[in-house]
Amino acid sequence: MSEQAKEAPEKKKKGKLPMIVILAVVLGGGGFFGMKMRGGGEKKKEPEVKLGAVVEIKDEFLINMAERASYVRAKISLQFKEGFDAAKLEHEMAPIQDAINMKLQSTSIRAVATLDGMRKLKKDIAADLNKLLEESEEKKDGEKEKGKDKEKKHSDDGDEKEGKTKIPEGWDSAKGPVLKVLFISFATQ
Repeated sequence: MSEQAKEAPEKKKKGKLPMIVILAVVLGGGGFFGMKMRGGGEKKKEPEVKLGAVVEIKDEFLINMAERASYVRAKISLQFKEGFDAAKLEHEMAPIQDAINMKLQSTSIRAVATLDGMRKLKKDIAADLNKLLEESEEKKDGEKEKGKDKEKKHSDDGDEKEGKTKIPEGWDSAKGPVLKVLFISFATQ
């Protein structure tokens, strides 16, 4: 009897192995064809955004920061996406400078004390300027949106918008028109 007891577990092991292999092949094949049917095997190519012209903001920023006891002195340039008409900026320079002023005034000296803080400030400025330029372009094109649609469209935070689209390394925005904010000089006291 002891020989029969030893032979029984060996037969069960041999019987389970082919079933497991067949099950794995069937499930793997089904998953493969399911992904092909859904288009999961193909990566959709997004239009490639390339860096374009760099525009220097001629005026230097000298602004009290959030604490009001400290200030920032900065010289800033903006790099736009390829194909953006930098000549349009002449008419938009005052609102652009105002948006940068407001962002710098609302920033604390502690927030920009680290490299990560400086990167976040650049991304915030890029998001604010992109929103401003987008709104300006919509007004010029004569597009009229309903109040609710406009609020919904612009209610997203810049970080949330850019969180959906991967920002290339070294850029401050993924879509533009402002892709990079360049601090030519930046000093706090």
